[in-house]
Amino acid sequence: MLFSEMTTKDALKRTKQKITGYQTEFLERMNAIEVDAHWFRRVFHTFAASFLIYYILPDEGWLFALKRCTIICILLGLIIVEYYRIRGDIKNIHFFGLRGYEKHRPAGYLFFGAGTVVLFLFFPQQIVIPCLLCAAFIDPLMGEIRFHFGKYNAILAGFVVSLFFFSITWYRAEWWVIAIVAAAGGTVVAFSEAKKLRYIDDDFLIQILPAVLLLIIWQVFAGIGIDILPETMILPL
Repeated sequence: MLFSEMTTKDALKRTKQKITGYQTEFLERMNAIEVDAHWFRRVFHTFAASFLIYYILPDEGWLFALKRCTIICILLGLIIVEYYRIRGDIKNIHFFGLRGYEKHRPAGYLFFGAGTVVLFLFFPQQIVIPCLLCAAFIDPLMGEIRFHFGKYNAILAGFVVSLFFFSITWYRAEWWVIAIVAAAGGTVVAFSEAKKLRYIDDDFLIQILPAVLLLIIWQVFAGIGIDILPETMILPL
């Protein structure tokens, strides 16, 4: 009888150890997946800087119309995919890197794509380039600094790096124009990334808000006869 009880206890102990081992292995795998998804999102953001190849493509005749139609069709495709994903016809499991809160609302990549298409269609290149570079690099930069060093250090870092992007893309302008554009653009970029809204993703705001502000500044000076817009940096082939 005693031998039977010991055998039962040993079996339960071994079973418990196995379950604990499975749980530990499962959690390690989930953490590894989450880490991979996290860095996938970061790399995806920086990859967006390559979208500037849009300005290298020929800008004459039917090629100009074709490249505009192409980006609009891509955006429409993303909207359709997101519609069916949110409806549940396409499973979330097929979208690696999707955040938890994005399962029942449009994902960040749709907001990013929408912002980029709006920039290309309605804003001059001199405004688009720094805004897109900020969206590509400032978002992941501020996210990492916020996690490790806190919100205010993230805002400061985002502002400083944004100053750099706006300054180097407007370097052909007068020094006082560079100062105004960099300060205005950097402030709005840092604010756009720091302020989280429920229905509009910062992937959209970080592109559009500084672009709109720079457009207003440009038009205000144009209204008094001063053209502050520098020459374009990227010329089509």
